[in-house]
Order: sequence, then C-alpha cells, then structure tokens
Amino acid sequence: MVILNACAHHHQSTGIVLAVGQGEVTISHREIPGYMPAMAMPFRVRHAADLNGLAPGSRVRFDLRVSRNGTLVTRLRADAGPPADFPIPKPQHPVAIGEAVPDFELIDEQGHPTRLSDYRGRVVAIDFIYTRCPLPDVCPRLSANFALLQKRFAGRGIALLSITIDPDHDTPEVLREYAARWVADPKVWRFLTGATDTIRKVADEFGLVYFAEEGAITHTSSTALIGADGRLVARLEGSSYTTRQVSDLVSQVLAHE
Repeated sequence: MVILNACAHHHQSTGIVLAVGQGEVTISHREIPGYMPAMAMPFRVRHAADLNGLAPGSRVRFDLRVSRNGTLVTRLRADAGPPADFPIPKPQHPVAIGEAVPDFELIDEQGHPTRLSDYRGRVVAIDFIYTRCPLPDVCPRLSANFALLQKRFAGRGIALLSITIDPDHDTPEVLREYAARWVADPKVWRFLTGATDTIRKVADEFGLVYFAEEGAITHTSSTALIGADGRLVARLEGSSYTTRQVSDLVSQVLAHE
C-alpha cells in the first residue's frame, strides 16, 4: 500500500459536467498538463456527496488522483467563477433541470412569429445576446460557439435560438444583418426578438439577469439545452466554456434522445 501511494499522482482541473451517475461523473475537462489532453471522461468519485447539486452544464473544479488502481476524483466542487463586482439579483422563477420549459412566442429575424413549441421533437439550444454587445468574450463568443455548433450538428435534429435582450434596438432587420454576419442557416439557427416583458420573463426562466447601465446592458450569461420532450436538460452559466465542452454536452444530450 505504501508503494501504491508513492506511485500516485495528483492533478487539478476544471470542466463542465455532462452526466451524473451513481458514484460517477462525466466531465468535459480542460487539458490536464502532464497527464491528458482536454476530453470528455467518466470519473469515479471518492465522496458521493460531492455530486449533490450538480447537473449537466454545471461548471466544476476537481482534484484527480491517478494510481496503479486507476483514477479517482478525490474532491469535486462547483466552480462559480470570480465574484461579481457588485451584487447581482437572482432570477425569480428559473426552470429547474428536468422540468418542462414554458412555451413562449417571439418574432424571428424574418418577422415571423416563432414559438418554442414549434421545435418539439428536436433538441433546442438557447442563448441570450445583443448585437451591440461591446465585450468580445461575452455575446460574440456565445455566437461563435453557436456558429460552430451549427456546423457540427447540422442535420442531427438540433435547433439553435439566440434571443436578444435589447429588443428596442434589435429589430428583425438588425437581427437579419447579425445572422448574415455569422452565416446562420435559418433551418438550424434563428434569432428572436419581441416584447420587452416577454423577453424578460423568458430570460428569468432560463436564469438570466440583465439591466441597462450607462448606455450598455449588464447581464449574466446562460445557455440552455432543452430535450426533444420540451424539458430542460442542461444549463451552462457564463460564457467561458470552450466550444468543445458545449459540443460534448450537446452530443451527450443527443445520444440520449
């Protein structure tokens, strides 16, 4: 036993939860220097209680023990990221993982009414952006991730919906230009606007908080995955996840439809 302990190596990493099982978690993790490249892997966990509160899309940090007996996650915790510069109000009525997502109707970039229920039977990914967003690592990154999802999963029954949180500016015409910028295929990726109250209600249901401040819009980030049955199956907070990680999550959802 002493020899085995001496041969054990310990690593730390971060990742996105893809699935939670009995004493096991599948994580799409970043590169673990000196051990393995970024990939999606199932890991056994030492403490089953570490899995409490985790769901597909949760960002986590973990300690990994590697020995002759295999790999074991010895510490797993949610990664909330750096603290905000100011208190951010919590959403009032967020939909929980596994719950049915309430239907809503908005207007797409062609000016056509679009309902979430129109996509029943398909896996739907939803994010929230606004075309005037000045931060390259927020809305543009979210849109770049959707552009790559469109390329990778076209023809596999997925729909991408980007909802603006700036409906006063982001009219269907503005969204058409934005869609063209990202070479969005309307068969896969639509951009939605609509009444301010409706968008705020939908954003709240997906855990997004936003408000106008000094000519810009301060907002959290949330990307949701809805199963073909209309239930919420995963939610990614923030915009710092990699395209590979969100692709792994989509692949996991599609594999179980």
